[in-house]
Amino acid sequence: MIFIRNFAAQSTLKQMDNQDALKTLNDIRSMMEKSSRFQAISGIAVALVGLLATVAAFVADGLFNNDTNNAFSTLYGNTDFLLAEKTKIAAIGAVLLAIVAFLTVFFGSMIHARRKKIRFEVDSTMRRLLLNFFVPLLAGGILCLALMLQGHYGLTSSIMLIFYGLALVNCHHFSHPALGVLGYIELALGLIDCFLATHALLFWAVGFGLMHIVFGIYLIVKK
Repeated sequence: MIFIRNFAAQSTLKQMDNQDALKTLNDIRSMMEKSSRFQAISGIAVALVGLLATVAAFVADGLFNNDTNNAFSTLYGNTDFLLAEKTKIAAIGAVLLAIVAFLTVFFGSMIHARRKKIRFEVDSTMRRLLLNFFVPLLAGGILCLALMLQGHYGLTSSIMLIFYGLALVNCHHFSHPALGVLGYIELALGLIDCFLATHALLFWAVGFGLMHIVFGIYLIVKK
């Protein structure tokens, strides 16, 4: 009887030791995963980028609107711009917006990291993140530029959404996992936009504006 009790006690201790060991391994794995990811993305900065993109969409709508009473017609004295000229203005605006958006997220994340005492430095993780993000984005930008120089403007917004989505999917392994979800949404919007060219600005506003606002709010609530 004593032997049985001792055996049961030893079995219980072994199970507890195994559970403790498993918990320790899970904790180590979790720490390694967190250390290999860039965690300091600012939800406020992402939401702000979404707001900027939404405002830019309204500005672009005014640019391409032929209504003689809109702000652009008043500003330019009711001058009819050629579509190519309007598109060039919109393209320059998109590039400037992309630069402002990147700087907003970068410095916003830096401030967020300091407040939360999260490491923020250009280490191997950030370099991999930036490389995986900018390679698809740069390829899409060059493709858009080539198409516009040849006078093909119809699928510009689709290409922007598609390659931006690919960039997010490509880099989410080195940052917040939800970036992958956002990337697939942007990719889907871009592909749908290919078949609905007359609603390009709407898809652009939803993809770069609304989705960033939603994702930014998610990050704020999640953290």
